[in-house]
Amino acid sequence: MRNNQLQQWFSSFWYWLVEAKLVFMGFFVIAVAMFFGFFIWNSEASVRISGYVLQLIGMIFAIRGLLGVRKHFGQPLLRRLIINWFKRFPKWKRNVVIDAGSAHVTIAGMKARAEVWMTDNPNKPIEQRIDAIIKNIERIRVEQREQGNAIDILKESYEEHKKQVTEQNNKIKEDINSDLESLHTSDLITSLVGLVWLTVGITMSTLAPELSKW
Repeated sequence: MRNNQLQQWFSSFWYWLVEAKLVFMGFFVIAVAMFFGFFIWNSEASVRISGYVLQLIGMIFAIRGLLGVRKHFGQPLLRRLIINWFKRFPKWKRNVVIDAGSAHVTIAGMKARAEVWMTDNPNKPIEQRIDAIIKNIERIRVEQREQGNAIDILKESYEEHKKQVTEQNNKIKEDINSDLESLHTSDLITSLVGLVWLTVGITMSTLAPELSKW
């Protein structure tokens, strides 16, 4: 039991270290550059060369990270932008093409609804007039029933649409959080490590005489 627990702890500890592998790699490269610059040769030139190597590697990593951020957001790659820019090189002779646009006429059909309403005629007998009134009242009841059913359908559709919109909003929020988490844990870390290398390299190259004396 204790061995299994210890094995699980080492496995968790290893995965925890792997999550920050770029950070550890950054410190390791700085340590190697300082070791070669200060301890192996221990001269002004070695400090300056080590700083230059750090600057070069840091610049490469920073550019790679920035290009990765651009790719992460679905923007065209840098080489594609350069190729498209060369393709737009102005030509000496241009072919003039006249494109005649076609007009499209869209006729929207209108749905007509015919209503039959029995008008009151004073010249008709009382029985016919009452029968017409009863038919009109019945028609009003049918219309009210249909409108009530339509309102119920609209309410159900509205509630269903409201539920779908809420689910879509929650999904969009989750996707945005996942996208930001992926961005901050991948390409931006690479750029930051490259910038740290660049900063240390500039410091070593600029202060090479002072650092070599120390």
